[in-house]
This record gives sequence, C-alpha cells and structure tokens, in this order.
Amino acid sequence: MTGFEKLRAVALDCDGVLVDDTYLAVIARFVTDHGGGYDADAERDVIGLRDIVVAEKITRLCGLGQPPEKTLEQLWAARQEYLAEHPIRVAEGVRDCLEALAKLPVRLVCYGGRTREHTFDEYLGDFVDLLDPEVPYVSINEHRPGVDHIARRVLGVAFDEIVFADDVSRVAEDARAHGAGFVGFPASPAHARQREFMTACGVRHFAASLAELTPELLRTVDRELATSTHWPR
Repeated sequence: MTGFEKLRAVALDCDGVLVDDTYLAVIARFVTDHGGGYDADAERDVIGLRDIVVAEKITRLCGLGQPPEKTLEQLWAARQEYLAEHPIRVAEGVRDCLEALAKLPVRLVCYGGRTREHTFDEYLGDFVDLLDPEVPYVSINEHRPGVDHIARRVLGVAFDEIVFADDVSRVAEDARAHGAGFVGFPASPAHARQREFMTACGVRHFAASLAELTPELLRTVDRELATSTHWPR
C-alpha cells in the first residue's frame, strides 16, 4: 500500500534534522559565558522563537543591560565562532531518506529559521529535485513555531493532513495544539532536554537518524491522524 488516509504533506526541519543544529549549543554557551543560568526552564523559555525574541529573553536572562539588537549581533558572532570549530555538515543518509519520501503521494518540503540562501541552497541545494517543485523550502523565522504558517498559509492543507519532523519541542507543542502530526528528532546530546520536553508533551514517535524516518513510520502517523489517536487525549 502506497497511499495515505490523511497525509498530504511532510515538512522536515533543516537545522537539526537534515543538517547539524548549532542553535542549542550556541545559545547554551552564550548564556553561561555571559553570566546567565542555563537550566531546563531557561531552555524551554528561549528555544524555538523569533530571533529578536530570543535575544530579548537572553538579554534579560543574562542581565546584559543593552538593547536586544546588540545581543542578537553578539549571538550571530558567537555562532560564527562556533561554526569555525564545528562546521555544518549534512546529516548522514539525507539523499536516501528524501528519495524514499519523494516516492510517497505527499508534498515534501523543508523549513528553517533562515532565508533559503543561508542554509538550504548552500547545504541542501543538491536535493531540491526531491522536494516539492513549487515550495521546496519555507522560511519561518517571522512565523515561529511555524505549524500554522506552513500548513494553512503556504501549503493549504488541514492540520491533520501534515506531519512535521523537528528537533525542537516548541514545534511539537504547536503541532499538538493544532492537531498536526509530529515526529521528534532530538539527534544530539545537546537535545536531551528537548526529548524530555517532547515526551512530556505527548510525542509518540522519535527518529534518532534519518534512516529511521521511513515511509513505514509515516504510515503509522497517518493511521493515527485518521483515527484521532496521534496525540494523547
């Protein structure tokens, strides 16, 4: 069986799913280096929001006494320093995963917080032929967490007709609030808290690698969405 009862779209986060995530590690290092306490509450509060909102929260958390725009500049500089030590890599198995998903009767898109040129074109441009020809990539920084924007405004599908794969729990919470499908992808040690947050939110399915993000897993999610059992009642 190749069809789905419900699913019409699959949305894959770029940073943290298809390429290495640098967001969590950079923020954690920045906060501790600037005198802030980076614990579970802090991580839950700051991750998965618009860049300027993250900067506002970090400014308060660290007591920096400066405009959030200045903090955002410093965050970007800290990210460049981090990337010098840890260059971005495309995740293992990207082509195999996308080729398998591209055969399914769904629209397959990627999304992320940066412009298409910043991450997608540079690191994933070679795979554009495997993605939706009209909308291969969606930038969501101004629309975070992004579930409503991608599903309703960009793709025009119902919430129970799309599944998201993401490494950030705020997207899981947004997906649950709207009744969309979700697969957790906390793929690095820095994501330990994110996995805990997702589990507490009611996420049923996790993928530790792209090899586990399979058509079979999506069929399971599809059955759950079709029977309103994907999220705990």
